[in-house]
Amino acid sequence: MTKSNPSAFVLVGPTASGKSAVAQIIAEQTGAPIISADSMNIYRSMDVGTAKPSPEERSRVKTFGVDLAEPTEPFSVGNWLNAVRPAFEAAQTPIVVGGTGLYVKCLLQGLDDLPTADEALRERTEKMTLAELQAEARQAAPEAYEALADKENPRRLIRLLEKTASPDAVSSNAWKNGMPTIIGLHVERDVLHKRIAERVEKMYAGGLLEEARGLIGLQLSSTAQHAIGYAEAFAVLRGEMTEAQAKEKTVVRTRQLSKRQMTWFRHQLNVEWVETQKFHSTEGREAGQPEAGWQRNEVERQTLEKIAAEVSKLWKNRGPVPLTGIRW
Repeated sequence: MTKSNPSAFVLVGPTASGKSAVAQIIAEQTGAPIISADSMNIYRSMDVGTAKPSPEERSRVKTFGVDLAEPTEPFSVGNWLNAVRPAFEAAQTPIVVGGTGLYVKCLLQGLDDLPTADEALRERTEKMTLAELQAEARQAAPEAYEALADKENPRRLIRLLEKTASPDAVSSNAWKNGMPTIIGLHVERDVLHKRIAERVEKMYAGGLLEEARGLIGLQLSSTAQHAIGYAEAFAVLRGEMTEAQAKEKTVVRTRQLSKRQMTWFRHQLNVEWVETQKFHSTEGREAGQPEAGWQRNEVERQTLEKIAAEVSKLWKNRGPVPLTGIRW
């Protein structure tokens, strides 16, 4: 008996947009498994700085794409596709949620459009400094460089140069041909920036420095070593930054990441955006009046539930999207 083609409900959005919380709500309501499309959630021992789903959340929902590799190991999108394949054995259609556009794109369209690595180019670029990589990538592919998820990640810069050098390289707009429509969360910039700043504070309060201290001395992969939040925490532990400076730089890098994620989604995926601002409410308090912590948490919970209901309605109307990146 031939298996039917796999499909999934897909939710994207920039970091700190609330997409993971929304997916968690829907998954708990429906019993669907979650596939994390986040290139940092794959690493074990990197929990605080990656906003990884908590053990409690994972106990309530079957979650794939998390804790797949040690931070010392190289990890490719092909490895990720193979790792999340078991999610499609579940009775319920999976929910794919994340901000790593390349993971989502390859899940939707497969790896066929990605060129193979040029060994000579790889050897040359691995000897280059970060500034040299950035300059060459900017010159070789300005549009793709601006859409890059993290310009301070050498591995992503090298991959961009490999794709640009390939005779099969295609423009970003061409990648959208035949792409199904997926759902995304759009958050107004000032709201998103506030959430990012709050998230960084929570990371440090939650033990980011202690977690980073446990990674010092390991031969980390280039992706793990330059991960937003961890690179700055390492600098604090080496005495190169104060904690305040590290927080500020992490906030700036995360804002830049969120902007590049939105550029990627708009250029390379077909996304129907849910405007989350219309679900926010100040009911029960006067404008400008601060909320107590428990009140703020309750308002946030109610807002997320409203957004989850809207996403569920859109998914129900559209149905799951077909995936060619998963083949039986």
